[in-house]
Amino acid sequence: MTWRSKVRTSLVYLVAIGAGFALSYLVVAFVVFPTGVVPRDVKVPNVTGLNYDEAIQRLAQAGFKGEQGEQRYNNSAPKNTVLEQSPPPGAKDGIGTPVVLVISGGQRMAVVPAVTGMLKVEAQALLEKEGFDVGDVTEQPSNATRGTVTATRPAAGSQVSVPTTVSIVLSGGPANIQMPSLVGRDVDGGRQTLTQLGVRNIQVVWDPMAIGARGTIVGQTPVGGATLFPGGSVQLRVAGGETVTPP
Repeated sequence: MTWRSKVRTSLVYLVAIGAGFALSYLVVAFVVFPTGVVPRDVKVPNVTGLNYDEAIQRLAQAGFKGEQGEQRYNNSAPKNTVLEQSPPPGAKDGIGTPVVLVISGGQRMAVVPAVTGMLKVEAQALLEKEGFDVGDVTEQPSNATRGTVTATRPAAGSQVSVPTTVSIVLSGGPANIQMPSLVGRDVDGGRQTLTQLGVRNIQVVWDPMAIGARGTIVGQTPVGGATLFPGGSVQLRVAGGETVTPP
């Protein structure tokens, strides 16, 4: 065989090998990418609102890979429901692109803390710190110190979803006050005692003819031991000076 024949034979082999590679590439391309030789961009399907497993399946059918992302508490969406997706629905991306899914963790439950005995501002700060909203603040008669929390609605220890509105009940002081005996005491000390009991209408009448040290209470209305109803007034008769009724 001459050298020219050898060259022709080699060229035939090279052409055959090249054709074989090209044919193999086309076969693989049509199997992997039925609609074209190269991957194409397609629209990302909308899977928000679907259960996570269903969303993963739908994305796979469209050629995308679903991945779980952040989990957020949500009172309106059941647990494992897709809340958001990235890329967003309708975006065009290449087949095989991962789609990150934000899913619902369901309702977050919490226990209402005990705030009994606290002042309103202290109770409100603690409730808000625990994720609750503070609702109505009402006042009811109670033997507890006036202005302190006596109850909450829902009650302390209740397990509820967050956020939930918690109402506060404050003590308005005793419903009926037993009038203390103040005769013989200093007028300033007597006024302070009545104020602590929740009495707001206190009248002081100075009696220059009374026997006793100036500023000493020599009489009172109502008398000691009497029942003083909410909103009632107290009059104190004090020795010394002229008759004066402070505002």
